[in-house]
Amino acid sequence: MAEQEQAVVVCGIDGSAHAESAVRIAAQFARVKGARLALVAVNPLSSASGHPDIRAWKAEEQDAILMRSMTEARRYCPSVEAVTTEGHDVADALIAAAAALGADHIVVGTGDRKGLVNWLMGSTAEAVAARAPVSVTIAR
Repeated sequence: MAEQEQAVVVCGIDGSAHAESAVRIAAQFARVKGARLALVAVNPLSSASGHPDIRAWKAEEQDAILMRSMTEARRYCPSVEAVTTEGHDVADALIAAAAALGADHIVVGTGDRKGLVNWLMGSTAEAVAARAPVSVTIAR
């Protein structure tokens, strides 16, 4: 009989308060499920130039976000890893990372953006939920 692979839960992180809530929920979910948790930070690229856009993090900022998220996740789940990636579309990059990791569940946070900001930037959580081929939990 073949050995079954460990399930993987992916959680998108960006250092925001709603992402921190997502980390807690994802870590607790992974622990209960006996899954490995992968925290994925997507550094956005500008679609025109291929260079980091105005929302992109510097290396020190990204490291700080990863450390905070890893510390929080390990409070609830023993098997945690950090993954960084880049993409023109954050939702697509998160979904691609989840596919590469063999994830069967994605957890993303959503904030309280409304109106013009949401219209201009879109909602990553909504896009992930609409396009992901696996189950998605949206944390607030």
